[in-house]
Amino acid sequence: MVIWVKEEEIELFMSLIPAKMQEAVISGDWFCLGALAEPSGEEEEREAAGVMLFSPEEGVSIGNEQSTMIILHWLYVAEEYRNQGLANEMMDGLADALDDSPAEGVVCDVPFGSEYDLAEAFFVSWGFQFDVIDSHEMTITKEDCRKQVSDQNKVESLSLATAGDMPAGTASILELSQEAFRDAVRTAKKLEKTGYYDLISEFREDYAGDMSYVIQHDGQVSSIVLFEGDAESDLHMVMLATLNPKGEKELLRLLHYVAGYYYLNYPEGTNVRLTLGTERSRKLAGHIFPGKEPVMVRRGVFY
Repeated sequence: MVIWVKEEEIELFMSLIPAKMQEAVISGDWFCLGALAEPSGEEEEREAAGVMLFSPEEGVSIGNEQSTMIILHWLYVAEEYRNQGLANEMMDGLADALDDSPAEGVVCDVPFGSEYDLAEAFFVSWGFQFDVIDSHEMTITKEDCRKQVSDQNKVESLSLATAGDMPAGTASILELSQEAFRDAVRTAKKLEKTGYYDLISEFREDYAGDMSYVIQHDGQVSSIVLFEGDAESDLHMVMLATLNPKGEKELLRLLHYVAGYYYLNYPEGTNVRLTLGTERSRKLAGHIFPGKEPVMVRRGVFY
């Protein structure tokens, strides 16, 4: 059985929702559909079997146009309840939501890789049409960083960045006012013509303050890198941008620094996922981690 999850029911489904997404559900920013397992007896308590998270968003890039769409953020069925049609039931609920919404369609992004092919096949069966979008992802581990460490100092520091190599003018986003931070993010959005950054939050509190930095000159932000906290304490880089057309070297130094900070300060087993939506960000990430290949993302659209 599929239900619209009410505020008092959210806790039942939390174990099926990634940690990084829970706040958006609790706050009501995202809608939640839940699949319940069929009880085997009259007195058996309800058990969460699956969950779907989505939200309507304006200004979503579809081809060369900006549209109002429903963004499908998460679809998950617990392993013991798969192959019972629950994912299809939740998709039925999403289709009903689309009918009652001003949105033109539904969008979901699926990374390339064989482990995601079944997900794409499922969405195609529902009529989604997939195209490759200009976005790539790269996952960095502590081992990837060790490859950049000199043989003389493998434990203590990264050769490409140490805690003492903070670029001049660098400040944590927590040192900015909310207004200054918002203005910097909005400027980055305007400069990125593809619309890739359109859905980036403009609130400082949505980011990891110890990994998210700006470089300022004369009180003006010229470069910015933003990380979100991810599931199980992982990190997700969502923005790497310069507001200065000649700022690529500065941006590289900033990325060097946060890579070193991650290596020196985060526990073993913490990974960093880089979403590389611009050619500049892919070039910079490839410069630091030449042995890593970004994975392309495919975008599915359903009308």
